[in-house]
Amino acid sequence: MSNQIQLVQFHNQQISILNHNNKPYVAIKPICENIGLDWEAQRQRIKRNEILNSTAFMIKVVAKDGKNRDVLCLPLGYLNGWLAGIELSRVNPEIKPILKQYQLECFDVLYNHFMPKVAQQFPNTISPEQQQQIQQAVNERVYRTGEKHQAVYSKFHQQFKIPRYQDLPASKFDKAIEWLGGVSMRNFKSINIDNLKRQYNYLATIQEYYYKVFDLYNDALSDFLNKNSPALHYSFSTALNKIQVNIGLSLNFIRSEIDIGSKSKIINFAADIDYLS
Repeated sequence: MSNQIQLVQFHNQQISILNHNNKPYVAIKPICENIGLDWEAQRQRIKRNEILNSTAFMIKVVAKDGKNRDVLCLPLGYLNGWLAGIELSRVNPEIKPILKQYQLECFDVLYNHFMPKVAQQFPNTISPEQQQQIQQAVNERVYRTGEKHQAVYSKFHQQFKIPRYQDLPASKFDKAIEWLGGVSMRNFKSINIDNLKRQYNYLATIQEYYYKVFDLYNDALSDFLNKNSPALHYSFSTALNKIQVNIGLSLNFIRSEIDIGSKSKIINFAADIDYLS
């Protein structure tokens, strides 16, 4: 039995959608033609990608000439994974604007068209700020493990039984961050901006005394230890340099957070820097 194509408007273009097992599948070739992408290159790219290839499906449709045609489709939930994997820097300049438009908007347009009931199923979903934290946690996991973005998102959707990460229930946000290997909000504490400024001044004072100790070491002990005990000289120098770097990084970090926190007077810090409070 052949499937009928449903056309959805997207910025004066049409996107072909087919139904398979009561789920929307997106025809990929028409999107390539809309954007100006080389269809064969994209077909090969999907074939090489383990995740996309395992979800791609050939659906038989009736073409305009009345003949049956096999159309390569991806489930709607995997459309963004395919689009996001196309690097803007590697396409012709003239198609960059429309490619970017598809990458930013296409999924949401189709999602809202075909899945209005999903929003009702997940009314208390994560906030835009939490969505950004999910994205950051995904990026960190990709960097840490070498996994592909689409692979992480696919596992994420399966783990929490949602069609897209934006539909994650707010009650599962902490578990989601922990699953991704990040730091959850339960590990965070609020610190008043005025208290943070006091801690900055305290660290600045420590840094001032450190410089005095460092100068004293260089003037009185450095040459002596270097001549008589090179190993001890190396240990002292390394320790002092690490202290200097850590104090400098801490001050820079706090200074940047003060700049950000001044806007709201409250900022969040991970529990592993409890010494600030």
